[in-house]
Amino acid sequence: MDRRPVRRETPADHLQLASAPSGYTTGMAVARIMAGALAVNRVAFGLNYVLRPASAGPSWIGRTAGRPATKVMTRSQGIRDVALGGGALLALARRGGDARTWVAAHALADATDFAATWAARDRLPRRGARLALCVAGVSTAVAVVAAAGVRPAGSGPVASAERAENG
Repeated sequence: MDRRPVRRETPADHLQLASAPSGYTTGMAVARIMAGALAVNRVAFGLNYVLRPASAGPSWIGRTAGRPATKVMTRSQGIRDVALGGGALLALARRGGDARTWVAAHALADATDFAATWAARDRLPRRGARLALCVAGVSTAVAVVAAAGVRPAGSGPVASAERAENG
């Protein structure tokens, strides 16, 4: 007699997308879309900071953005964002298991931006600090939710059930 617990079907088991690989539910597809949108946004912001580092001034750090030393730091943050976004997009396109790691790295970077801005908020332009805190907070939340929902191909409740039935 088989004593393994019986897995009950849930509505999510039947929400597979027609073009999605076996095991993908609508929730997983939404998480991948969120992760992809976040990655594209990160590449765009990063390229802007690499090419136009003084643009961080009005939206975040104020007049100090035009100083040469600040431009160095802004460009390095920009290229970090290009690398994070590009890595996530590549991982999502390959449908490999490392997409979750890349998206989790987005959450870590955004949470760090939030914490650093919060710590310096009294020395930053009020409007820029509020905007940066809002963007970093929302971006952190989106990245956390997306990372939790992104799974490699062949995982998830439908794929697990298929493996159990076939194996």
